Amino acid sequence: MKPSLRGSSTSVFPPMPDKKSSDERRASTPRVPPPTPGAKPPLPGNMKDPKPMPPVPPMADTKPAGGLRKSRSFGTEEKDWFAGDCSRKEAEELLQRYKKDGVFLIRHSSNQSSTQPYTLAMLYQQKVYNIPVRFLEETQSYALGKEGKKNEEVFSSLDEMVSYHRKNQILLIDSRSQAKHTANLTQAARS
Repeated sequence: MKPSLRGSSTSVFPPMPDKKSSDERRASTPRVPPPTPGAKPPLPGNMKDPKPMPPVPPMADTKPAGGLRKSRSFGTEEKDWFAGDCSRKEAEELLQRYKKDGVFLIRHSSNQSSTQPYTLAMLYQQKVYNIPVRFLEETQSYALGKEGKKNEEVFSSLDEMVSYHRKNQILLIDSRSQAKHTANLTQAARS
């Protein structure tokens, strides 16, 4: 005969009383309403989905003047057009100093949203245009402007977006007058 294992159990559940009828168990169990179809219960704060981060730029080979190849990351922070945590006001002041159409920079967005992580600030006819740069989670890509456009250009990186708009014009819409203009990115603003 095998010895009883009840005393040495490693179960995380408390032991069940031996002789309770199903009616007694039902009466002692708190009543919980059945779940509503299609409704999700709220998650505790530590279980909420983390906000996705923009994709990490790929590693690329660079060839310095000496001829030896070395591998380095092309991070956004290394680009001459990236202004980082520059405020909207600071960006506008910097661009106005250039007095040249198409001068631009990309900065972290003021709202720090995972769906709009950056803002493209561009000078055109002495006015600074702040264009949202959206991150599209489903395609892991970037797009300019507000959501809802049917045939928008999408880019795998900010660098690709900048290169494209150096050759192809961006539609600029004046927020006050709704006047439409087009311009290319011409020169990165440096602080």
